[in-house]
Amino acid sequence: MTHPHRSPPDAAPELPGLDAFQQVAESIPQLVWVTRADGNHEYYNARWFTYTGLTPEQSLGGGWRLAFHPDDLVEADQRWSHSLRTGEPYEVEYRCRRYDGVWRWHLGRAHPVRDDSGRILKWFGTCTDIEEQKRAADSMRLLAEASALLSSSSLDYEATLAALTRLVVPSQADWCAIEIAYEDGSTRQVGVAHVDPDKVRYGEELRVRYPPRHEDPSGVLSVIRTGEPVLLPEVPDALLVAGTRDAEHLRIARELGLRSVMVLPLKARGRTIGALSLVYAESGRRYRPSDMLLASQLAERAAVALDNARLIKDARRMEERFRSLITASTQAVWVTRPDGDIEEDSPSWRAYTGQTYAEWRGHGWLDAVHPEDRDTAARTWFAAVELRRPYESEHRLRRPEGHYTPSRVRAVPVFNPNGSIREWVGTTTDVSAQRLVEDASRRAAREAAVRRLEALRADVSLALSREGSVPDILQGCAEAVVTHLGAQTVRLWLYARETHTLELAGNAGPTAPPRDKWMRVRVDGLSMVSEVARLRAQLRVDDLWKDPRVLDHAWLREMNIHAFAGMPLMVRGQLVGALGVYRDTPLDDDAVAALAAVSDAIAQGVERRRAEESLQQHVQELARSNEELQQFAYVASHDLQEPLRMVASYTQLLGRRYKGKLDSDADEFIHYAVDGVNRMQRLIQDLLTYSRVGTRGKDLRPSDAARALERATANLRAAIEETHASVEHGPLPAVLADETQLTQLFQNLVGNALKFHGDAPPRVQVRAEPQGDEVCFTVRDSGIGIAPEYFERIFVIFQRLHGKEEYPGTGIGLAICKKIVERHGGRIGVESRPGEGASFWFTLPAAPPPPES
Repeated sequence: MTHPHRSPPDAAPELPGLDAFQQVAESIPQLVWVTRADGNHEYYNARWFTYTGLTPEQSLGGGWRLAFHPDDLVEADQRWSHSLRTGEPYEVEYRCRRYDGVWRWHLGRAHPVRDDSGRILKWFGTCTDIEEQKRAADSMRLLAEASALLSSSSLDYEATLAALTRLVVPSQADWCAIEIAYEDGSTRQVGVAHVDPDKVRYGEELRVRYPPRHEDPSGVLSVIRTGEPVLLPEVPDALLVAGTRDAEHLRIARELGLRSVMVLPLKARGRTIGALSLVYAESGRRYRPSDMLLASQLAERAAVALDNARLIKDARRMEERFRSLITASTQAVWVTRPDGDIEEDSPSWRAYTGQTYAEWRGHGWLDAVHPEDRDTAARTWFAAVELRRPYESEHRLRRPEGHYTPSRVRAVPVFNPNGSIREWVGTTTDVSAQRLVEDASRRAAREAAVRRLEALRADVSLALSREGSVPDILQGCAEAVVTHLGAQTVRLWLYARETHTLELAGNAGPTAPPRDKWMRVRVDGLSMVSEVARLRAQLRVDDLWKDPRVLDHAWLREMNIHAFAGMPLMVRGQLVGALGVYRDTPLDDDAVAALAAVSDAIAQGVERRRAEESLQQHVQELARSNEELQQFAYVASHDLQEPLRMVASYTQLLGRRYKGKLDSDADEFIHYAVDGVNRMQRLIQDLLTYSRVGTRGKDLRPSDAARALERATANLRAAIEETHASVEHGPLPAVLADETQLTQLFQNLVGNALKFHGDAPPRVQVRAEPQGDEVCFTVRDSGIGIAPEYFERIFVIFQRLHGKEEYPGTGIGLAICKKIVERHGGRIGVESRPGEGASFWFTLPAAPPPPES
């Protein structure tokens, strides 16, 4: 069975550390994918399937194209083919279809992973949702283009409004139409646009056949009549039924596939002079309340443009006035006397602020300004009047509902032919929607920066988790910093304590110099990297071209590098290395903070990898030492057997032949020689047994502990009969063990109990108690006991608590027991008091239950 997020495993060899990558890939919010070197996709994280609604089978091979918008596939394919051909990183913006059919903009990126020879093994890619950023940017661009269109247009307002509808489609609507109202109560559609031009003609024919009615509750004429906007996030079928006139009309309305509608009034000087309609259909998108802000701005600009065009046509004086008005801005329009005092009424100002004419005339308009902004607003206005210069200010104004909104105020003087000021014409515009869009854009930029820094941390962690040498992982870290911080060059040095130098280990970036350039940097040198290492402190330089510590100014100018950020790599106050980042622009504070955190992670990772390598080396050396020691013990024991056997034979022969024929000293000397040889043979046999515990042991299998104990007591029968001992045991379960070594373990422990007994015949009890996945055995005796301070010592080889004359033995038996138990993955210990016997306990793994038949 294959992994649910991957193609069949024979697609390409797995990379080391891929499990760690998967953990990261499954935890981040992006869509993550992996391809083979030939571009064939073999892995998607779970979010890909959740987001796109595609199955693993549908996503195989080139199945990813099913999620791409058809209009974006050509560009995506061309860039992907280029990356596969050149090995360059892949980046493209495209629309991706969500599981519910909605298209959202995404940023797709991919980077190759290469082996030591530079051959590409895999491509790792991400898809990041940038819909909100695109919408915020599109909104700002649309407002700017609409303002430019409306403010620079001619008196042909119908053509201008028609151009506005085409400007809105398709970024903000699938359908866009503008309806204008005339003084006699009639209306006319002056602009309509659709993503499909053929449907524009279809819509015009439908309007002729079924013209709008004033009684429609949510139609265009209703909005013009009431002056109130309409937002329908969803267009239910019941609304279509209620708004159509016959079955044919209903059928056509359903075929149009209307999904979401906004209709906004075009207001100017307190009057509704038209309506702007925005409709989502084919794209499947929905309008939200927040979309009303941008639409309101468009409607306001369109209304002012329409109203201005009409006024300009009325009279030359009005033409001059409202040409100045267009220059100033839109929405609330007002006129003052040459001295700046308000004399003429302004319905749009009254609608904007809720002030009456009596409240606003003279300098009464200042009462509508927020108290905190009032002094500044008055000072700048009267200064502009005195200097006869155009006025522009931004302050908070009270609205009819009582709250304050940010407003941009502009005014220009209108001059008489003799150069004197005839009047001032001004406008006041609510810029809260623009501020919201700007705030959203800044917030989106901050969120993108946060995601970029999170991706940096994730890629550095991934690089640190990969197999390879310390320079290998540092190269991966340097490449991650280049990718996510937009650096021209990133270099990582390791500190060599013996030579007091920094040795280059990581070198990445499009302008990275050859590795042999500044490969070794002295810590006591004059460079900026030397200063970072010497002072163990961060260093930021925003203008490198004027810094005397730069080693090669020509390289900086050639590569257009202006800024440097250096970080020491520190672990527990000790220098590990240094990180240098070179960019065309300085890093911001958030990026520097992230870089500091990444530097700490790199330092910890380097230290950990060095510790792992050192530990592995020690383990290998220890294993080799143990193997040599065991081989030595075996060879030494084996080579000593033959001469000892000869010495034993001749000393025993001397003892039998000349016993009583020489003097008593000779008999005693011969006895000592024979006894010494016998003890040496026992010692060698025990040493050989100890050395073979780990090398001659059999595989661990389910073994009958009771049977092993019976074999041990059979081997000790002579000693049991000689000491009149008794050996008792309860139920002993099966364990996972080498039965031969288990027998030896029981034999050594029971034999110890028979040896170290008091005046009474020894009594030995063997018990077993299951403890989870283990069995704990206890061998209890009634002997002389052991003082607590000797509990650890008795398990050490050759350690004896009594003289050989008092108790025979070599001091290896309990050491053999400990080695056998540890080979089985268990533990061994003792509980005792002098004169009260001893209880030796040890644990062994329990045998698994037999399979059910």
